[in-house]
Amino acid sequence: MASDRYEDPGLGSLRSPAHDVRALAAALADPRIGGFAVEDVFNRQAHEVNAAIEDFFCDKQPDDVLLLYVSCHGVKDDAGRLYFATTNTRVKRLGSTGIASAFVSEQMSHSMSRNIILLLDCCYSGAFVEGMVVRGPGGVGINERLSGSGRAILSSSSALEYAFELDRQRVTKEISRYGTREEGGRPSIFTEALVRGLVTGEADRDRDGRISVDELYDYTYSQVTAVNPNQTPTKFSDVSGELIVARSPGTLRPPELPEEVRSAAGHPLASVRAAAVGTLKDLALAGDEAGLLAYERLKALLGDDSRTVAGGAAEAVAEIERAGPFRERHRAPVLPRPGPEPGGVWTPPAPPPVPAPRPPVMAPAGATGVEPLRSRSVLAYFMPFFSSLTLMFGRSRDVRYHAMQCALIDALTVSYFIAMMIPFVIYSGLRYGSAPVPDDDPFLTAFMVIFLVLPCALRGYCLIQLARRGSARIRFLGALAQRVAYGGRRPDGRRGDLGGRAATGGQ
Repeated sequence: MASDRYEDPGLGSLRSPAHDVRALAAALADPRIGGFAVEDVFNRQAHEVNAAIEDFFCDKQPDDVLLLYVSCHGVKDDAGRLYFATTNTRVKRLGSTGIASAFVSEQMSHSMSRNIILLLDCCYSGAFVEGMVVRGPGGVGINERLSGSGRAILSSSSALEYAFELDRQRVTKEISRYGTREEGGRPSIFTEALVRGLVTGEADRDRDGRISVDELYDYTYSQVTAVNPNQTPTKFSDVSGELIVARSPGTLRPPELPEEVRSAAGHPLASVRAAAVGTLKDLALAGDEAGLLAYERLKALLGDDSRTVAGGAAEAVAEIERAGPFRERHRAPVLPRPGPEPGGVWTPPAPPPVPAPRPPVMAPAGATGVEPLRSRSVLAYFMPFFSSLTLMFGRSRDVRYHAMQCALIDALTVSYFIAMMIPFVIYSGLRYGSAPVPDDDPFLTAFMVIFLVLPCALRGYCLIQLARRGSARIRFLGALAQRVAYGGRRPDGRRGDLGGRAATGGQ
């Protein structure tokens, strides 16, 4: 919303608003930068501006990000209430012909959006000082009258200062990056700093490819005060989390681990690598891009030749998985949606998806490394009568574990057969003597059914666990298989059963 022509002779014409709107709209509408759908309300009468502002804030969603920019005279009445001037504003009739700041504040409060940005480049008169055109009165109290929940307000000057636009005499006919070829065709000092920070990406102080409200203010403040020390932009922010105004792809710095962490993780001394495990875990639990790199580095340490380092890495990976790696721990910053939308509203899309790492398949209850599920592990449960032992010659400890567990199932079945033969012989001798046992004898039927069903049921159980959890473990048989495949060692090198805890942590 901007006005540079006024019917009231008490309000002088302004040169910058037209260029302010043109330059800022171009930056905000650029899909590479802001992606806003921009609606201009330029040189309109008060009732039209009021209606446009009310429409803008109504019927919005909580995650919509709304930005209202105002460039005009700022006028206050005898009671100190602030009004924004329009083309038909009369200084003596501000209540009916001006845009009350209280009205704007009410619309912001009534809006369902939790993310509202208000940029105010308000001016009051056309008085000149050396090299400047004064744009606003002292004591307007902008921030005091427009503060509230879920809002970020950047104003061109403090409550006791003037705002300025560049003097026509100080501007040449050269083409401005942000304005036009017209004489004086540059935005005001405040808006020019805003646009420069957005277009060049200089406002992206942390070089993460995004410009937040705080970063934009810090940049604008430094630029404005460098040009005119008598003008001090101010900020009011009451927004939960980080509110992103625009992208800055040109300044995006690829994420990387701190140099000291990378050096420690690759140090030749195992004690130094072990100390780096804790730092990598803390970074990974943060859930950001650097955390993903830390998580991948921890997985690489699972194969470390030091049992202490590998064991610490396994515990760290398990803790990260239990906590939910890269889960949203804080309110995610909202990003612009590339492309216009009807109604002049800019709604943020979901943040770019961070590729979630696949949870590693932990070696059953005590592995010192993490191995992916192999097809031969599944094949072992389809090989009958101890034939799975042929897989024991494989190099993968994971395959050897499943081969041994399958062989132990066969051994359990044979043990059952031998154990049940004694009561069966006694039973048949007492009941049938020397006569053959009938095929329909209930004891014989139950004996044979259990003999056939037992191995199939145990193998089926293991296959279901492999499909659902990526690991399979029968309580007692798994402990024996672990001793054969892994030497029965904990990740820290001590002997003993882990009781399935490590496997649970990795699933």
